[in-house]
Amino acid sequence: MIITKQWLNECINIENISTDDIAKELNSIGLEVDGVDKIRMPKDVVIGSIISCEKHPNADKLNVCKVDLGDKIEQIVCGAKNVASGQMVPVARVGSILPGNFKIKEAKLRDIDSNGMICSSTELGFPKINDGIMVLDESIGELEVGKQLSELPLLNDDIIELELTANRGDCLSIHGVARDISVPFNLDVKPVEIKEEDEHQLGVGRVLNVSSGDKIESSFIFKAVDSKEIKSNLLIDLRLALVGESFDDDLDKLLAYATYFTGVLFRAYDEKAFCTKDDKTLLSARKQANGLNAVLGKKRVSFVGLSQEVESKATKDSKRIILEANYTHPTVILENKLHKQISTDRHLYRSSRGSESDLDFGINYLSNLLLKSGDVMIYAGSQQVVQDYENVIINIHIKELTDMIGQFVEKNRLINILQGLGFEVIFKHEQESMNIKVPAFRHDVLNKQDICEEIVRMIGIDNIESKPLIFAQSAKHNDSYVNFKKRQAYRFKSASNGFFESLHFIFDDRARNDKYELDNVYKNRDIANPITSELNTLRSSLLPNMLDSISKNKNYGKNSIALFEIGTVFNKNREENINIAFVFSGDKDFANISNNGKPQKIDFYSFARAISNIIGKFELEVKLAKTKLSDPYESALIKQNDEILGTISRLHTNVQNDYGIDKTYICELDFSKLSWDKTIVKSYSSFQAISRDLSLLIPKEMTFSKIRDFLNTQNIANLINFNAIDLYKGEELGDKFSLSIKFHFQSNEKTLKDEDVAEAMDKILALLKKELDITIR
Repeated sequence: MIITKQWLNECINIENISTDDIAKELNSIGLEVDGVDKIRMPKDVVIGSIISCEKHPNADKLNVCKVDLGDKIEQIVCGAKNVASGQMVPVARVGSILPGNFKIKEAKLRDIDSNGMICSSTELGFPKINDGIMVLDESIGELEVGKQLSELPLLNDDIIELELTANRGDCLSIHGVARDISVPFNLDVKPVEIKEEDEHQLGVGRVLNVSSGDKIESSFIFKAVDSKEIKSNLLIDLRLALVGESFDDDLDKLLAYATYFTGVLFRAYDEKAFCTKDDKTLLSARKQANGLNAVLGKKRVSFVGLSQEVESKATKDSKRIILEANYTHPTVILENKLHKQISTDRHLYRSSRGSESDLDFGINYLSNLLLKSGDVMIYAGSQQVVQDYENVIINIHIKELTDMIGQFVEKNRLINILQGLGFEVIFKHEQESMNIKVPAFRHDVLNKQDICEEIVRMIGIDNIESKPLIFAQSAKHNDSYVNFKKRQAYRFKSASNGFFESLHFIFDDRARNDKYELDNVYKNRDIANPITSELNTLRSSLLPNMLDSISKNKNYGKNSIALFEIGTVFNKNREENINIAFVFSGDKDFANISNNGKPQKIDFYSFARAISNIIGKFELEVKLAKTKLSDPYESALIKQNDEILGTISRLHTNVQNDYGIDKTYICELDFSKLSWDKTIVKSYSSFQAISRDLSLLIPKEMTFSKIRDFLNTQNIANLINFNAIDLYKGEELGDKFSLSIKFHFQSNEKTLKDEDVAEAMDKILALLKKELDITIR
């Protein structure tokens, strides 16, 4: 956002305040100044009057001009196409030095003497406004032949460039910035001049009829203008050029200038774009089937806040013009993503950030501008479509505000600050509290903290008294502390087992998720304004981004890559959960003497053992993978205490090829289900443990988990644990397979004898035979 001191001075009286002080105060109130530049007219550049202009006798593209400079008449040769007799122009006299250290000297051009130069805007340090010389007019001040341009304040201005955050759409105008800066300087904002309408002036109802639909979400003011001539002026052209706005049509210039000053969005339609009935132009505002608000004529002429059909646009040559001032709450614009699918214009930038909602203020300013700049007749009154936006009302107690600010602020000062910023304040003396009504143009203010921020930035953070911190120890064992310690513990465990921590954005690529059949957030709940097209949804899994990092590390020459990450994921309804994920790719270990420099590739059981070292003992349940990330033949559910924590699997070879990585295993678990309890001390047996192996013939359809669950319910004496150690399948076994199980026995009271263990093993075999039809091999 670019402002100038002289332009700002039209709203508030800052003539006697230095530009440095203005810039300092702007920074203090949160409107960050990105740069300050000064435009000063060079010495001996004066106002000249062209008395005559004739073609150069020896050059087709040159003109010989007689120019009155007040104290003398000089002959100047000029090559500009737009030079003409009767113009008032800036003239650099012989001896003057223009920007770029360009010194003006006496010259002879094609045998004709030239004493001085008629200047263009760029030659004086302004941006380009046309293809020729800069023609002066009364918009920059009284034009007196021979007067130095350095004596005209409007041409000697200070330019301030602001860096605004996206939520401060209210400061995308000269008036908006003036409203903010007026508070710390304790200045009144000047009212906009409103010309009284003649009681004999024709009313707009004679020529315009406006209707609207019930579902329309925008507000409008429409006026009708009969035009004979519309013309911009030099000051408007220069200021628009300074802020980077360029237009060929003078009406477009006036609309853009009015928007830049007021913050109100304007459209201008040619009457020919609408139907007529009984000599009245018929216009309607309706919400379309696609959810966008539109203005309709013979066909749709505009989407409010987004775009306008080219053929409907009025120009300076239009005979009757329909002016529109509009406002739509930015959330309405942003929530409907169709604006990404249609061609939009410069209105979207302002409407999506919040334009000025005071349409009367805007249309009055534009009307005055048209009356000053052309030969127009504006019909009295207006036709309006007004939406009753529900203003946010915030109640805050003075003590509460004092605690947030850190020091007491007089209530009168609080009220003056808030009212100066456009808030309505009702003070309740009995309760020492305020009801604050937030204006529509401040859609970013939603709560007490936002009110506090407004006050603090106007007081100035440097003006708030520093106080020593008060350290008061409170109980640490709250949920936040427990979650922090749990997260820290698992991070330390993961790192100690050879995994490196990775961190990624919570965003993901929707197309990639669809490819691998991962869940995506429902589109109507997804990101409104993604950072990039590759980060256009919220992640439902930690793994895709981690695989990106595996691929990058592989490209960097790493052959053994083990990563873990703890982070937020989202389900289809955009509900959050914390997951922990592990990825191990390539070699099981680094090349060293013990593996003769040829380490083996990571395998399922080595990966599972590493996970077990981190989360504790767990059980696996064979389960076909739900996504295309996992190999269907090497995937399982991880269970702990009969609760499913997540999945572990080999990465599908197709995905490995997509990422260009080696053999890889992946695991993703629900972090909230992982245990993190206090260490419980238990007694242990000091007597020797004994183990026995059994090779059993088991029906093919039976799982080890069924055997485990059955034996755990039988209370076998002194059996402390058992686990599968070998599996064999062969045709000679028919419809069965061989499973070897190691049983561990230990007593807390004595050293077990062989007969004690044999008795227990016999009992196990008998139970397996009877209940599960399992026999010894």
